[in-house]
Parts: sequence; structure tokens; C-alpha cells
Amino acid sequence: MTIRRGDILWADLGMFPTTSVQGGVRPVIVVSNNKANTYSSVITVVPLTSRIYKKRYLPTHVFISKYDMTGIRKGSLALAEQVMSISTKCIIEKCGRVNKWSLD
Repeated sequence: MTIRRGDILWADLGMFPTTSVQGGVRPVIVVSNNKANTYSSVITVVPLTSRIYKKRYLPTHVFISKYDMTGIRKGSLALAEQVMSISTKCIIEKCGRVNKWSLD
């Protein structure tokens, strides 16, 4: 599978009980550069949540409309404070892309 910056993937992030760290199987946006995505077994991602009204006011939570991405049926919050590196083995499937303007 070719992974590119801006791809939306379903990934298993593991579990982090009793913390605010996002875990479980969820969509993520790839933010690492394409050279790293091609040659590394680790990619950098930002988790998404569909709970768009929970702490939407935080400056690190970026709302992405369903019209600005493919593969996700409703608007989501990108939780930019939780940027993380994951193994490519955690990827379940590629489901879409974020448009260029939302990624910048």
C-alpha cells in the first residue's frame, strides 16, 4: 500500500486507559512527508474524532468538514496535540484523503 501525506487511514493505536491519549481503532491523517512514508516503517499521524462538539474550542483541535475529505462520512476534529508516530503494521486500511487546503 502506498501511503502519502494527507491520506486518511484506519489504524489501531492501542489502548491508553485512564489517560486522554486517543487509542483504539480510529481514523488518522498522515502528516509525515512522502519520502519518510515511502522508506520508513514508521509514519506520523494525527488522530481524528467524530465528537466534534467536545472541546472544539481548543486551538489544537482542527475541525475538518466532511466536504474537505473523502472516505469519512461526517465532519471530524483533528486532535493536533496528539500527533504520534505509529508502525505501518498498525494500519488497517486506507479510506480516503484530506484536501490540500485542510492539510495546510
